[in-house]
Amino acid sequence: MDNVVHKLDITGVDGYKISTDAYTLNPNLEVLLAKDVAERVLDARISWQEQAPLPNGIYYKDQVAVLMYHHLIGEPVSLAPGVLTAGQFDEHMQLLKQEGFQVITMKHYRQFMLENAPVPDNAVLLTFDDGYESFYRLAFPILQKHGYTAANFIIASDVDHPDGRKVPKLTWEQMREMKSAGMSFYNHTYNLHYYGIVDAEGGTRPAASNLLYINDENRNELNEEYYRRVIGDLAQAERRLKEELNNTDSAIAFPYGSFNDRLLEASSSLGIDLRFSIREGLSSRMTPVAPRINKGDSTLTPAQFIEPLKHAEPLMEMTVNSSKVPLAWTQPQLRDGVLLVPLSPLCKVLGIEMDYDQDTRTLKLTPGGLGTDDVTLK
Repeated sequence: MDNVVHKLDITGVDGYKISTDAYTLNPNLEVLLAKDVAERVLDARISWQEQAPLPNGIYYKDQVAVLMYHHLIGEPVSLAPGVLTAGQFDEHMQLLKQEGFQVITMKHYRQFMLENAPVPDNAVLLTFDDGYESFYRLAFPILQKHGYTAANFIIASDVDHPDGRKVPKLTWEQMREMKSAGMSFYNHTYNLHYYGIVDAEGGTRPAASNLLYINDENRNELNEEYYRRVIGDLAQAERRLKEELNNTDSAIAFPYGSFNDRLLEASSSLGIDLRFSIREGLSSRMTPVAPRINKGDSTLTPAQFIEPLKHAEPLMEMTVNSSKVPLAWTQPQLRDGVLLVPLSPLCKVLGIEMDYDQDTRTLKLTPGGLGTDDVTLK
C-alpha cells in the first residue's frame, strides 16, 4: 500500500505559492486545507466555533430537526428496523408535544430556508419517504389528532403503476384528500429509487447518483447521458405532482440520501429548491441539502427517541471575514490537532475560482471568479 503523503502545490489568490501536506481529500474530491494554510492562500480570516449556550428548555434555535419515517403497521409483529407500529408513532408525537418541541409545516420550513423567516425554538419538521399507503390509514389520523402536518416524498411511478406484489402505496385520490387537510407530497424521483449496475462485474449503487453501466456497449454512461436521464426523471415526477395535486412548490428527498453535484444542478434547474438527504443532524440555512434524523426505528425506546433531540450537538459555525459559510455536506475536520477546512464553500463566499488538478496535485485560486458552482476538477 502506498503510504507516501503527496504534497499539494497551491497558487494563492495573491500569487503566493506553497507546497503543503496539510490537506486531505474526501471521496467527492473536496479539498480540505489546514486552517492556517487556507487563510494564507485565500488571504482571509477563518473561524470555526460553537454557538453560545442556550437557556434551559431550549435545545436548539434557528435550526430544524427534520425527522424521517417510512412505513407504519397496525399491530406489533416481528418488525423490520424501519417499520413502526401506529402506537409507537403516536407515542413519538405525544413526546414531541410533552417535551416542548414545535412541529412546523413544510411551508414554514420553506420560508425559513429560502426567505430568512424565523422558526420557533426546538422546531421539528415531520417527513415520510416512499409514499406507503400506511401513511393514509395510520399516520394521517394520528397527525390530525395532534394537530400536526407531515410531508411525504413519493416515488411517482409507484402511484401511476401500482404493483400488487409489493407493500401498498398511496393513490393520488388519497393524497388529494390529505393535502386538503394540510399534508404535503413531494418528489422522491419518478423511477430512480433503486440500485443500478455500475460496472462490468455487476456492482450496484443508487441509480439517481451514479453513472450506470451499459452492458451492450461495455461502458458507463457519459456525464451528458447521465444528466439527461436524471433530469428527465425528476421532471416527470414534478409534472405528475403538479397534474394530480396542483403542487405549486417543490422539494426532493434523494433516494438513499445519495446525491452529487450534477443531481443538485438538475434539481435546481427544475426549480426544486428544497433538498433532503439522510445524513444525521439538524438543518439550518447553512445546510443547503438538509440532513434528517431517522426516527422510524422500531427498536428505539421512548427515551432513545426523544433524548437525542434534547441533546443535539451545539451548532458550529464557520465564518470567513466575518461572513457565515454555508456547508452543504463537508464539515471541517480535526486531525492530529490540526483543523482542516473545506475549501470550496470558502471560495464561493469569497467569489474565488478554484481549479484543482488531481493528477498533478495542483490547486490554483483566482480572485473574482464565480465560486464553487464553477470549480474545475481535472
